[in-house]
Amino acid sequence: MEPINPYLSLDMERINPEGAPHTLNLRHFRKLMSLIRLEKYDELWMESQKKEPVNLMNDPLLSVAIACKKTRLAMRLIGDLAMDQLVAYNCNGDTALHVAAAVGNCQVATALFTRQSELLKSLNHNRETPLYKAVLYGNRDMFFCLLNARSNPFARKEGGNNLLHCAIMGNNPEIAIVLARQMPVLNFARNDDGVTPLQLMVTIPELFRSQTPLGPLESRLYDWIPLERPDSGVRKPGDVEELVGDTEEDDVGNGSKIPSHYSTLFDLLELLKIPLSPTIERLEKLKRHHKAAVELIEILAIPGYFDFLRNGKEPPRSLLEPMTVFDEPETVTERPETEDHPSNMGDASATQQQKNGKRSDIRWNESPLITGAKMGLHDFVRKILQVCPQSATYLDTDGTSVLQAAIKYGRKEIVETIVKMTQGDLPVLPAWLLSSIDVESRNTILHFASETTPYAQADAVQLQDDLKWFERVAKIVPRELANSRNREDKTAQELFAEKHQAMFKNCRNQLIEMGKTCSGLLAAVVFASSFSIPGEKDPKTGNPVYFDMPAFKVFSHAYVIGLSCAVTSLVLFLSLVISPYSQRQFRFAIPIKYFFAILSFAMALLALMVSFACNIFLQIYGGQPTTTRDVLPLVLEFTVFPTLCLLALVYYGANLLPSFRRIWT
Repeated sequence: MEPINPYLSLDMERINPEGAPHTLNLRHFRKLMSLIRLEKYDELWMESQKKEPVNLMNDPLLSVAIACKKTRLAMRLIGDLAMDQLVAYNCNGDTALHVAAAVGNCQVATALFTRQSELLKSLNHNRETPLYKAVLYGNRDMFFCLLNARSNPFARKEGGNNLLHCAIMGNNPEIAIVLARQMPVLNFARNDDGVTPLQLMVTIPELFRSQTPLGPLESRLYDWIPLERPDSGVRKPGDVEELVGDTEEDDVGNGSKIPSHYSTLFDLLELLKIPLSPTIERLEKLKRHHKAAVELIEILAIPGYFDFLRNGKEPPRSLLEPMTVFDEPETVTERPETEDHPSNMGDASATQQQKNGKRSDIRWNESPLITGAKMGLHDFVRKILQVCPQSATYLDTDGTSVLQAAIKYGRKEIVETIVKMTQGDLPVLPAWLLSSIDVESRNTILHFASETTPYAQADAVQLQDDLKWFERVAKIVPRELANSRNREDKTAQELFAEKHQAMFKNCRNQLIEMGKTCSGLLAAVVFASSFSIPGEKDPKTGNPVYFDMPAFKVFSHAYVIGLSCAVTSLVLFLSLVISPYSQRQFRFAIPIKYFFAILSFAMALLALMVSFACNIFLQIYGGQPTTTRDVLPLVLEFTVFPTLCLLALVYYGANLLPSFRRIWT
């Protein structure tokens, strides 16, 4: 039997689209949908003999019944419809088997391809077979059902994407793992743009925990949810994960972060059939999803992959073992090589050609490790470095290493991982990564740190973040390169000052505008509005009549504290307006001043609100004895709505004061 070549694909006659209908009989449509919901087969059978389209997608009646999940009705229609009705398709070219594959109805799908086996090879207008639909929609059972029915797993859809590409694009790493293990020949296949599956993973941020936004509460629940650690079966002799720190765990975790009593609690709830909340179920599914993505990286990021990526040719036969356990497809013909679609068996430079000349975008010629470093996928980069340290020695098309790219884009977690792997008693990565110098510009890694980070937060202390980043990189650069000069005869410090001129002006202008706004607000609110002392004076003592009441004491202290904080904040904001600025002052002096100005402003608002509440209480209840029943409504009116707003913001991950946390780190 001839070996299976992944660069050859099934070439079938493409369905010619006839265009969508522009008219719709709503009365007929509503009647059919009503009959489908009520499963009135006899009347539907009569309607199926008509040529009138069901909807604007021109769906056949059988496809609509399958989409509505009416299995019994669909099975009866499959048994009675003529062959031409079974192979009918809609405006997108989707047959009933495409719809069944998308829905995941294995019973209906089996009945369809049992009656008409040609449906397994049917292509829609995107050249997708039903097997592709099952993979894109993440229907694992349907995937195996169609695969066992000898559906061709090596056919390519429009754009040259194979099944593994589609599993990744559909955000279904569980199915992608099955494909990568059983058919390793797909792991190296490129599409028409020269993109391999591992390169494609970088463009799907939802596959990784680092790019999944979760609120504080959801993040804690995510860490607590226990997951089993099944043996992935992809460990190789070259794996060095044990050398990267015995206590380091993957971002998705395996249950090690969970206290034992939490794990027992989750197991007990499942044993007692007590339904968990939708949030916990969603987070558990998400965690399994991320864990599967990490396992997929272990399968794809093998040492020979990066040699193949650099050469752009067919991988060595040894890297494709074991071969697929599935049978060879019945009909396999070569995809013709054209100017628009160069052969995937050629050099990677062939993928630079496009319809109107050469492409300027050479992103897909770069190592996915470096692309992941630029995008900040630290869990993706860490896993590749663990299973294949050799990948760190490859450069991108600009001659940039993974460490230089991570430093240039300000990816702190990735830099820490690489530095950790280059140090210690058993360093895994070569030390030359820290001392590497760019050939053309003669820039060291410290020069790369002097660039403005592309994804920095555009706020008033952004320059402080870049200064801290520059200092952090200066600690890891070798001493002999600390004052090295590049081709332009500039040190890293000089280059930093030059590159951050625009950022310096932007941060200074933001602080000045904020100082003007807040100082004017404080002057207008605090000094223009004065509190009258609640109650009249006692003619005997000269003190207010509420002088001995606790509410009056709270009022007096809170008002004085609020006034003091307001004055402090006003002075600090005025100082931000009139003080001279320099770049180095943004490292400590200006951020600290900004921090205390905002803090004192918040404290003043809080204290004045407390004093105002006490004043209202004394005006209403000061002259009579009060009980808890009287005080409780007033307290609730002041606190309930702000508390609910705060909880909602925290739950959804809102960052109320983002600058405060960064100033002290």
